[in-house]
Order: sequence, then C-alpha cells, then structure tokens
Amino acid sequence: MKAMLLHELGGPVTFKEVDEPRVGPCDAKVRVRAAGVGLTILIMKSTPGLVTDYPRILGHEVAGEVVEIGSEVRNVKIGDRVICHFYLTCKACKFCRSGRETLCENWGGYVGMACDGGYAEYLSVPSLNLCHLPERIPFPEASVISDAIATPLHACREEAKVGPGDTVLVIGAGGGVGIHAVQMAKLCGGRVLAADISREKLEMVRALGADEIIDVAEKNLLQEAKRLTDEKGVDAVLDFVASSQTLEAGFASLATSGRLIILGFRPPSVFKVEPTFRIDPLVVLSKGLEIHGSRYVSMAELIDAVKIVEQGKIKPIVTRTFPLDEAETAHQMILENKITGRAALVI
Repeated sequence: MKAMLLHELGGPVTFKEVDEPRVGPCDAKVRVRAAGVGLTILIMKSTPGLVTDYPRILGHEVAGEVVEIGSEVRNVKIGDRVICHFYLTCKACKFCRSGRETLCENWGGYVGMACDGGYAEYLSVPSLNLCHLPERIPFPEASVISDAIATPLHACREEAKVGPGDTVLVIGAGGGVGIHAVQMAKLCGGRVLAADISREKLEMVRALGADEIIDVAEKNLLQEAKRLTDEKGVDAVLDFVASSQTLEAGFASLATSGRLIILGFRPPSVFKVEPTFRIDPLVVLSKGLEIHGSRYVSMAELIDAVKIVEQGKIKPIVTRTFPLDEAETAHQMILENKITGRAALVI
C-alpha cells in the first residue's frame, strides 16, 4: 500500500510502498479515505518519546471504511463508515470505566505515534477505538471531527463550562481546532472574542459567529480583552497557542471566577521558545480563578461530536485538501501559518 513515513524525530515524511497492516483478533482494518492534518501532528512528531519506533506512519484524524475485522470484534462490521479515537487505552482501568479514558492508567500512546496511523491507504487499530460515521458526512470533513471538533466540545462543555451569557476568549481562533472552538462556544451560548494574528483567519471566524475579533498582530491582547468587556474580563479563556505570552495575557484577562483552559503546547524543540508562564497565587485565591488542562475527549464525547456535525450545529472547516504524497507540503504550509482551519489528505 502507499504510505507516508516518518524516519526520524522531527524529520519530513516521505512516500513509500509498504505492506498492508495485519489485523489482530480485536482489531479492525480501515480503508482510509481522508486523514486530517493539523499542528498537533507537527508538534507531536518533534516531541521526544511520543513516536515509539521508526519508520512510523503518522496521522491520528482518520475517516474511512472497515474492510476487515478480527475474530473477537463485535462493535463494527465490514463496510461500516468510521472515524477513530486516537488514544490507545486499556478500556478497563478506573478512568476508562468512568469515561475519562484520556487519563488511562495503562495508556499506550497515540495512534500515529505508538502505532501506525492514517497517512496511508490502510490502517489497523483496536476496533473499540472506532466510532460510527453517518453517510451524510463527507470523509474529508469527517476526518477532522475526532480532534478538531471533539476537543473543543470537551473543553467548552466540561472544562470551561461555557453557558449562556458567558464571555469566552479564544486564542488561536483561526487555527484548525480554534476555528471550531469558536463555533462550539457559540453553540453553548457564549459571547466569543476571537484572537489571532491573521486577518484572513479573523474574517473567517467572524463569518462563523465570533462576536468580536482581536488582531494580535496590531493590538494588545490583554488590553483588547479588557476593553471589550468593560474592564471586567472574560469568563473563560481557551488557549490553543499556549505560549508564555498568550498564557500570561489570557490569565490576566480573566474575570472573577474565570477559567483558563490550556489546550495547546509549544515545545521548545519545535518553536525555540520557553512556554512556561508565571502566575500570582494571591490573584488566583482572591478572584477564585481556575486553570484547567483539557486533555482530548472520551469515546462518548466523540460520539456526541459526530451527532453535532450530523445535525448541522457545527461546520467542519477544511479549507485545503492534498493527495497523500503531498503531506509534507501541507505540513510546511501549516508551519508557515498559511492554512485557515484544517487541511486534509484525500486518499
């Protein structure tokens, strides 16, 4: 089969013909129709310890059709359209059984990092990682649901607890996950302040429902967040950039009882800057502030994300598609901040 392989930490992916993956008793083999491409992959492939073996086929946002199942598989059948949960979990520990799979005590890593992923014609994964996909959702749009849409669903609903009347600041609002977080926060009833450094991206998020836009290339993020809230601050910050500058500005933007939700990470090995930030514990205590790390989603939340897209409440924003052998071109365009929303490989 055709695949794109990563040969070293932080290196490029290259095209190669490889053997099709084998299917174990509890596995399902998926004919990949589309694979989402986002900044997460670029960060993860350059972070030591995440890729467990080389060469590795990347790609954790997968949409396709089941073509083979193992002898013990009961939850999917041949011909089913599916997307993939990208955490490899035991399904049996106290966290998995309580719907908090992302904290699995026996966590096995990520699809596309600890096992081969979706930058290929076929993928083999544990069948319990697969989620059914309705016919009406096209594969390119479906491919990004498992991360770009499900992640902000959890962040808005469970971590930020966005409700009607809340003001939400989304930092990195034009990126592949942030652009869907804007929609999700609006769906939860929030007033959304969308911040980014690209005018093109900001115009798109405005069209998708952002109430106010903040061009950080021209204006001070903290000052604008305060101005747009009559100096009161925001009820929640969703930070998809997570640099020391954005985290400190986001924290300072919080109103009393506000919540800072950290979803991004900028490893020094990739971005050559230190991502840590300082907080004043007295401010946290006196204002009753909360800082949350939002770590992906449960399988139940992934199912909910599919339903929300099927019902037309959230629009998957895939602005560019590429053939499989142009995956590295997509990577470079993302690093250069040239793609609004998400990109996808159509295979």
